[in-house]
Amino acid sequence: MLTNPAFRRIILSTILLLIASAAIVTVSWDSTAGRFYLDSEGHFRSVSYFRDPSLSWDKIHDTIFDNPYPAAQRPIPTLSFLIENNLVGLTPKSGRIINILIHCLNIIILFFLCRRLLIHFGQEQRSTDTAALLCALLWGLNPFHADTVFYVIQRMTTLSATFYLLGCIAYLHTRESPRSWIGWGALAVSFTAGMASKENAALLPLGLLALEFVLPADHIGGIQARKKRLTWLVGAVVILPSLGALALGYSPVQIAQGLLKDSTNRIFTNTERLLTQGRVLIHYLSLLFFPHPDRLAFVLKYPLSHTLFNPISTLISWGGIAVLLVTSSLYIKRYPLLWLAIFWFFINHLLESTLIQLEMAFVHRNYLPSIFLFLPIACWLAKLKKPQLTIIAPTAVLMILFLISWNSRAIVWSDSVKFWEDSVKKAPGSLRGYINLGVIWDIKNQPAKSIEIFQQGAKNAYDENRVAWASLYCNMGISAMHLGQYSAAQTYMSKSLTHSLMPDCLINIAKLQLKLNNPSMAIRAMDELAKTRPRHRKLHLMRARAYLAVNQTTAARMELLQELALFPQNIEAINLLKMIDNSPSNE
Repeated sequence: MLTNPAFRRIILSTILLLIASAAIVTVSWDSTAGRFYLDSEGHFRSVSYFRDPSLSWDKIHDTIFDNPYPAAQRPIPTLSFLIENNLVGLTPKSGRIINILIHCLNIIILFFLCRRLLIHFGQEQRSTDTAALLCALLWGLNPFHADTVFYVIQRMTTLSATFYLLGCIAYLHTRESPRSWIGWGALAVSFTAGMASKENAALLPLGLLALEFVLPADHIGGIQARKKRLTWLVGAVVILPSLGALALGYSPVQIAQGLLKDSTNRIFTNTERLLTQGRVLIHYLSLLFFPHPDRLAFVLKYPLSHTLFNPISTLISWGGIAVLLVTSSLYIKRYPLLWLAIFWFFINHLLESTLIQLEMAFVHRNYLPSIFLFLPIACWLAKLKKPQLTIIAPTAVLMILFLISWNSRAIVWSDSVKFWEDSVKKAPGSLRGYINLGVIWDIKNQPAKSIEIFQQGAKNAYDENRVAWASLYCNMGISAMHLGQYSAAQTYMSKSLTHSLMPDCLINIAKLQLKLNNPSMAIRAMDELAKTRPRHRKLHLMRARAYLAVNQTTAARMELLQELALFPQNIEAINLLKMIDNSPSNE
């Protein structure tokens, strides 16, 4: 077998991919020193990872199905976090290391997928191996994906891509062996596991439809078999995602209503979101093909497109997308891989980059859509009849530059101040960066600097929802309170409530009122909180503190018992209850 040239090329390619993977681990290591950010922090706070590392069926069930945090309801990533916590203790370091290893696995899987795909296109075997290797490296080492990999909670994205890629390989196997139950079974398992990782795997049937549409007819069933597969895939595109949505607890009626009705939680309409996505998608493409460190950022911000002509870049962007789709379709027979790269990118953006009222942009949405973007370039390079050095040398230089950019992103992720300063610098119109950067400086006991940053955010931000503004003013109030500026704190927090009744703001209003010796106002704030969040972690605790301020120990004790009934591990509540029980009045 070792004398077989094809086998030797596979072994050599695998070794090169393992070397590239080791390089990614090395340049990414700085990121493991950083903390959890955004949804990662929120998700891991909402479950008992840090308080209880044990693993049981009840815990697995409760974490996945009864967790208030939406991202938890993706069973396979959530289970991986539970196992990780049980074995090594879930930390930003362990989470990122595992994410990096999953990404390295995906690079290797992509190589075998591209190799098999090119064989179906009838490509010469030597150039096939070279092209597959180049495509895997150009995609896998692209620093645009660094933020996706370092964002621990987006293990759901990388795992979904793993099963999506395996599903594509399984489908190609069914083309080679139509009666192979192993291939069909692997395809079914891949689709199910992908959906259990993240909902965008619902697009797998549509992705396979694109593959089948562009691939030449196979040598077994010919054109008739191909027509039959296309028919089955069209049906699968409609049926399988619906079944998957039902299995995950989504209502088709609610989904339809969400597409037809504007959300009250967003500052943009469905139409505005769709129009803006044209500019977003073009920007994604520019970042993928020119991932310079100065252009890469975790937070992306775009002014809304209100019409096709406002701003005019909306029309230009959608016109550019139309040109790409139409031109590639006109030349599909001559350049099938170009058609596949373009359509695959836009097909796999259909869920997250069209009408569904998600946030406007996130870099991780490009992880799967971009897998074939570099395949036409890789095939062109592999077929060039030039000395190998003229191809290898510039490719090696590009890979080194990519790795340097990976490391620059890792350094940003290694420190919370660097991370949010980078976001503020590259997306000055977004409140998210200012809020988080200000909170960090407040934690570092520099509330005056925090307020200065918050004020910059209030001046520069645009197109933000009410919750974001409420969060900004609430945190300004907290920093003012830490400075002892209670009047200013009250003004900021009151302004926060005019935007949104944020639970955390109500909690901090109660704290402020207690500092001002107004326990009745603190209780009033908690009554307001109880209307929307009756199970909030600090509701009964803050009521107990308010009652203690007026020496109503019996009422305070009842509140603490209610708090501990909901959250038995609340140390603050336990200590207050002990203090009450040990006070002289209770002896």
